[in-house]
Amino acid sequence: MSAEQSDLGKILSSAVFVFVATIVSSAAKLLERVVIGRLLTPDGYGEFSVALAVFTLGTTLGAAGYTQGIPRFMARFDDLEDVRGAWLTGLLFTTGLSVLIAIVLILGAPVIVPQLFESNEAAALFVVFVIAIPVYVVYTVGVAAIRGQENTTYKVLTSNVFYPGFRLALVSILLASGVGIIATGFSYLVTLLITVVLTYAFLNRLFPIRGAFRLHTREMTRFSAPLIVSTIVGTLLTRTDTLMLGYFRSSAEVGVYNAAYPLAGVLTLALGAVGYMYLPVASRIDSDSNSSVEHVYEITTKWIFVLLVPLFVTLLVFPDQIISIVFGSQYAAGGSALAILAIGFFTNAAVGRNKETLSALGETSVILVSNVVAFVVNVLLNLFLIPRYGFMGAAVASAGSYILLNATVYVFLRYRFGITPFTRRSRRAFIAIPSVLVPLGFGVRQLVPVTLPMIMLFAVSFALLAVVIALAVRSLEPDDILLVELVENHTNMRLGFIRKYIPEQ
Repeated sequence: MSAEQSDLGKILSSAVFVFVATIVSSAAKLLERVVIGRLLTPDGYGEFSVALAVFTLGTTLGAAGYTQGIPRFMARFDDLEDVRGAWLTGLLFTTGLSVLIAIVLILGAPVIVPQLFESNEAAALFVVFVIAIPVYVVYTVGVAAIRGQENTTYKVLTSNVFYPGFRLALVSILLASGVGIIATGFSYLVTLLITVVLTYAFLNRLFPIRGAFRLHTREMTRFSAPLIVSTIVGTLLTRTDTLMLGYFRSSAEVGVYNAAYPLAGVLTLALGAVGYMYLPVASRIDSDSNSSVEHVYEITTKWIFVLLVPLFVTLLVFPDQIISIVFGSQYAAGGSALAILAIGFFTNAAVGRNKETLSALGETSVILVSNVVAFVVNVLLNLFLIPRYGFMGAAVASAGSYILLNATVYVFLRYRFGITPFTRRSRRAFIAIPSVLVPLGFGVRQLVPVTLPMIMLFAVSFALLAVVIALAVRSLEPDDILLVELVENHTNMRLGFIRKYIPEQ
């Protein structure tokens, strides 16, 4: 097996494990949103969403781009002192910065809270989430170090199992006991404190976290500095709509919108699973001056796309019914917003791990510029659309910004490096699958009763149909045999009917 196939196999093997774990994690996170949305009113759920948006922005600023820098540098070092120093450089910088951010936000609470919240409990909720900011940053630095060691198991146990699972259990118990909206903040803070201990216990198994170290402040700061702004702007792309809705409209509208947003976000599942191992592996390929970064990018993007088209079509065809089934009829008005957001999120699947590819190639400044451009457009659209159209305007602004962001990165990768997610064969799948499934989906909706079992049958049937179309248009390539072998090894089934469609090397 070639080095390129070995790297691709590593990404795919990790992706299967992380994909299953990500489904569990995302299901827990979505269920948490559902529990909060159903046990609180849309107004209460909206205020939780605004507090969570502030928390997310604070943690993104506190991480300062080091969550990408740490795994990238650790993957390139062989000496333990350098490895430990890369992790410690990130930990020292981000901890100090996140504590400073928390202090500033707490001091500014008397000004911030009245602008974004409506209820009397909001001030306490805001403070609890702000206190959790530095705790979360310390936790993410630990996960980044585990990622830098290319370890999937420990990351899954902390990030995908314990953190969302324990948080879901705790918030459910507290809300069911009548604690009120403050229960959401306490569930995050308490769970994070426990998860930090667990994360660093696992990290210490990978290498002794105590010992001699060699800091890499200059080179890591040079790499991470553009990411400080770009990751903040990237997070603002996902949170500005919530904050601006909280400022211009009611908390109830924020709640309805944030019922649609996480449902559309399900489309990022496969992307996140593949991405966990993609950055360190692609970085090592680039470090070895191996031109196969493009090929790894092409293969992973194609299968992300095939996996996600059926889910995208399901959200596009049944948005009102899905949001009502999951969150309750009081959120049904968000169905149209769900369909619009799904279009924006789906563009991520069409271009795959484009920003991680840029990071692996060292082009972090381009990520910064593309994020800033998309963010400025997002803010301008929100300023124009939210006061007039409420959460529908926010959905249009977010979807448009995602499309612009992905188009910008795609154009740069293509014209600067000659890298695209498409090959001659894969283009057939990218064109044929949505061309068949989208009109067919809307046609089926007119013919069958819309119930939960029918929607589930629809999604499964279209997933199988997507694979059939990919085979029929002969979009498979020699390296797709790695994915087939992976499935065969995990299921003890021989997929001979697929193997015959894979051309020889």
